[in-house]
Amino acid sequence: MKEKLVSFMLLGILLALGYRLTFELIQSRYFPASAQFERYWYLPLILVPALLLLALAWWLGFYRRPGWAEVAVTLILLAIVGLTVPASYSCGLGCF
Repeated sequence: MKEKLVSFMLLGILLALGYRLTFELIQSRYFPASAQFERYWYLPLILVPALLLLALAWWLGFYRRPGWAEVAVTLILLAIVGLTVPASYSCGLGCF
């Protein structure tokens, strides 16, 4: 189970970084001044990466039977998504 957790963490970080890079390229190229992206920023920056990571966790075999590994995967998922949100959006909640 520890191997799956390490695999999820590595693949999750790579998936999140790849998604963020792709999203930033598409937004800056095609929608640089879109009010829709500013208004609904949480959809592409929080919801979509969380769903992608959830699908990765399911593909790796998590969330099928309850246990301690599912709690660890959920915490890793929250940490990855929380750390990939740009500072300009996350500082609205209070920076330190």
